[in-house]
Amino acid sequence: MIWTIEAKDDFSYGYKAGRGKERLFRAALGHAAKSLARRGADPVEERARARRHMALLAERYPAQLERVGGLARALGAEPREVMTGGLVLASIAGPGCTNFAAVPPATSDGGIYVSWNFDLPPWVRWLVGRMPLYVRDIAGRRPYVCMGLPVLFGIGVMNGDGLCSCVNSVGSTDGGEGLTFFELNNLAMETQSAVDGAVGVWKDNPREVVPGLATAIIMNANIIFADMRGEAVVIESSHNHMAVARASEHGGVLASANHHQFLDRSLSGGADPVIEPLIAGSYARLSRMWELLELFKGGIDMSVIRIITTDHELNYSALEEFGIKRDPYGERVDDATICCHPWNFFRHLRRLEIEEALVELNVARTLNNFVMDPARCTIYVTPGNPCRKQYVPVWVGDALRMEWADKARREIDYEPGWKPGTRGKRIDVFRRPYATKTSDWMRSIGLRFFAGLDRAISASLIKK
Repeated sequence: MIWTIEAKDDFSYGYKAGRGKERLFRAALGHAAKSLARRGADPVEERARARRHMALLAERYPAQLERVGGLARALGAEPREVMTGGLVLASIAGPGCTNFAAVPPATSDGGIYVSWNFDLPPWVRWLVGRMPLYVRDIAGRRPYVCMGLPVLFGIGVMNGDGLCSCVNSVGSTDGGEGLTFFELNNLAMETQSAVDGAVGVWKDNPREVVPGLATAIIMNANIIFADMRGEAVVIESSHNHMAVARASEHGGVLASANHHQFLDRSLSGGADPVIEPLIAGSYARLSRMWELLELFKGGIDMSVIRIITTDHELNYSALEEFGIKRDPYGERVDDATICCHPWNFFRHLRRLEIEEALVELNVARTLNNFVMDPARCTIYVTPGNPCRKQYVPVWVGDALRMEWADKARREIDYEPGWKPGTRGKRIDVFRRPYATKTSDWMRSIGLRFFAGLDRAISASLIKK
C-alpha cells in the first residue's frame, strides 16, 4: 500500500529513492535552484554552506551523507548540489500543524496515540502526494515509516520498536548551523526505541535553526515523541536552548502548536501575537487543544481523537494574556481552529484585502491527519481534512517487523491487506500507473504556479 525502500546500505537507499522518484526529485531540486536565484543568494556562500554541512554530517551523521551521495548518483548530480537543494527546501517558509500525544492514564483503552494535523500550503501535496508515507528499511538499522520525500526531507513517524513522532513548525531568532530537525528526527528514529534516547539525540548534537519570525519556518520545529513504555515528550529547541516537557507531568497528555510554550521565548527569540499577529492562530489552536485534552482525559480513544482532530471551535484565552481580546461570535482569528480551513478568505476578498486573503488561503489548510497507534501496528491517515475524510488504516506491523504484530493483528478491526480505492484519472498525478509527456507537462505547470504563489506569500510573511 505504501512505498517501501529496502536497501543493503545507506548509499543504496539514496540511489533507490532517486531512481524510484527521479522526475519528482529533479522537479524539487530545480525549484530549489530557482528559489536561490530569485532570492539573489550568493552562489559562493551557498556552496560553502553546503560544504560545511557535509563536513558536519561526516562527523555527526555519516549515514545521511552516504544517502545524499546515493541520491546524487541516481540523478547524475554532485552531492554538494543535492545538499544545497535539500537545505533550501528544508528552509521554505510555511505554517503548520497542531499535534498531541495521549498515553496512559489519559487513554481509556491503555493505548498510546500520537496525532498530527498536517497543515501546510496546498502545493505541498504535489510533492508528497495524498498518501505521503513510505517505509525506510536499511540493513542494520531500525526500519521506520516516514512522511515526506526520501533523503531530502523525510520525517520518521513510527519505527519498528513503536517509537512515534510528529512535528510542527515554529519561528525562532536564536539561529545557528547544525543538524536539521529532519536529520535529528531520522537519527533518533533509526537508533532509539524510547523517548529518553530521542531527547539525548537533541541534547548531544548541534541544532540547525534558520532565524526568522514568520508564522513558521519548516526547518525549525517542535517535536513530540511517544514510546511503547507509555511516556511521551515535547521537545522545544532553538540553536542554543532547549526545553523538554513530559506527558507524565500533565496527566498523560501533551499538545503542541507553532510557538514555544515551555521554552522561554526570551531565549529562543520565538514570536508572540503582539510581535507577529499572524501567530495568534497558533495560540488559539493550542489553547483549544489543551481544553479538549483536559476535557477527555482518562477517556481518550480513537473515537475521541476524531472529535479532537475535527474540532472547529475557538479558544482565545491565551491571547488575552497579550491584551488581545476577540469576540468569540465575531470574525475568527485567521488559522485559529484545530481542523484548519481558510474561514476568512472571502471576507478578506470582500474588503479587497488581497494579500491577507492569499495568506489565509495558504496557511489555513489541513492536508492530512495522521494518528500513530503503535500497539496496533497501525497509522491512520485522512487524505484531506479530517472533518471531511474517513481514516484510512495503514498496517505497518510486517514492514517494520514489530515483535507484537501477531497480537495486534487479532485486535484490529480492519483487514491488513485492504487498500483504498484510487482514481485512475490523470489529474491524480502521483497515482497514475505510467507517466506521459502530457501528465508531466501538467504537473510542471502546477508546480510552477504553486511555487510562485508560495514565494509571494513567503515574501510577505518572513521578517528578518
